[in-house]
Amino acid sequence: MNKIFITGATGFTGHHACGYYNGLGNEVYAAVRNHSPSPKDVRNVLCDLMDAEALMVLLEKIRPDLILHLAAQNHSGQSWKDPVTTINTNVIGTMNLLEAAKNVVPHARILITGSVIEFNPCHSTEPNHPYGLSKYIQTLLSRSWSSFYDLDIRIAKTSNLIGPGHSNGICSLVAQKCLQYRKGDREGFHFHNVLDRRDFLDVRDAVRAYDCILQKGRKNETYVVASGETHTLLEVAKELKRLSQSDLPLTTQQFKHKPPVHYVIGKLENLDWYQTIPLEQSLKDIIEYFKQG
Repeated sequence: MNKIFITGATGFTGHHACGYYNGLGNEVYAAVRNHSPSPKDVRNVLCDLMDAEALMVLLEKIRPDLILHLAAQNHSGQSWKDPVTTINTNVIGTMNLLEAAKNVVPHARILITGSVIEFNPCHSTEPNHPYGLSKYIQTLLSRSWSSFYDLDIRIAKTSNLIGPGHSNGICSLVAQKCLQYRKGDREGFHFHNVLDRRDFLDVRDAVRAYDCILQKGRKNETYVVASGETHTLLEVAKELKRLSQSDLPLTTQQFKHKPPVHYVIGKLENLDWYQTIPLEQSLKDIIEYFKQG
């Protein structure tokens, strides 16, 4: 049985990750702040990634075999409003975690979760947004610490995660609006560009992918965690309207076609990972979650 330390345990992906690893019989330590509620049957531990000294004391006490780093400021729009918090959370928080691991549990396998939309200097000379810049620095930092200090760090670049649970992702927001419209709320849903294309992956498949990377992946390797297919926001919104039997009005600022972006997931598939939950099932589960909520 492994001890696993999960940051961001109270978040959307964190809830699913805690439940998954608990179901496998692992000793799960869920990092929470201010006694926030977290999944049942796991060990909640107060943790502030900005407090480097306290974090080191905490890891000394737990001595985890695995570290799954999910804590992040994950909203690109919010990063424009508050870039300092975004950089501090995604970069300094990660550095503090890696330093604590280096000094206390250098043997631990560590997975850092990045993003497929992080800034890529090979494709562009200008960062896309503060969030993309922060995730690029996080990835560069993680790869560097792995090389500098011989830490067993793996990196996951993840697409848009969807599925049941509390989420501020576009699918969950549209699903809630569909159900509210059926109940009498006459406000529609407005998109910046309804023809934007995105890769959507169920969060439960993503957690399985993270486990595959931790168990079978290679040190200092980067794995794309995605479905490999893209869909327009309009396609997804129409399906959510159909599943919820809602006539929610949709408006858009732009109606601009964009070429599909295909993320290569071959390295992940080589670890015997495969997608098990299709998009339609994920959308059904989102609707059911908010119906019950």
